[in-house]
Amino acid sequence: MAQKYWFKAHQYGYGWSPSSWQGWLVFFLYIAAIVYSFIQIDMTSHSVSDTLLNFLPRIFIFSALLIIVTYLKGEPTSWHWGERKESK
Repeated sequence: MAQKYWFKAHQYGYGWSPSSWQGWLVFFLYIAAIVYSFIQIDMTSHSVSDTLLNFLPRIFIFSALLIIVTYLKGEPTSWHWGERKESK
């Protein structure tokens, strides 16, 4: 049985897009974690700079986790420019 990828490789450029319900779930959990984290930090911060300094490390952590999941569960990717050529 062929492996079902959660994320498909982009047709142009480098990266992935969700291609199954599992991929979309991971993506929406990523967005929800960022929004919840921002609200939580903003409620206790005293200034904009305080909010940003506490929020940026969390964005880097959440983004790194998203990249790891897409790398493990996604289609192998490389730089693409247009249609992929099938090898014979």
